[in-house]
Amino acid sequence: MKNRTVAYWLLFINAINLITLVAYPYMLFMSFYMIASSKTDDYILEYIAAGVLATYPVPVLASFTCWAFYKNYKFKTALVMANLILIWVAILLLAALASTLV
Repeated sequence: MKNRTVAYWLLFINAINLITLVAYPYMLFMSFYMIASSKTDDYILEYIAAGVLATYPVPVLASFTCWAFYKNYKFKTALVMANLILIWVAILLLAALASTLV
C-alpha cells in the first residue's frame, strides 16, 4: 500500500457511500410523496430538493474515482473526491434551511 491511512479512510468513506446508495430508492420514493403532500406555496425550493435527491447517485459513483487519484499518489485529491457527496448534502441542507425561513 502506498499510504495506509489514506487507504483506510477511502475504504471507510466508500463503504458508507455504498450503504447509503442501497437505501437510496426508498428515500427517493418517500421524498416525492412528501413533496407532493406539502402545503407550501414556494415550489422552487422543493424542486431544488427533489433535484438534489434525484441526482444523489452521481456524486456517489463519482466518489469511486478517488482510487485513480490514490493510484497516482495524489492523496489529498483522492480524499476530496471521496468526500464529494458532502456538496450534495450541503445543498440539500441549505434548501431545507431556506424553505423554513421563507
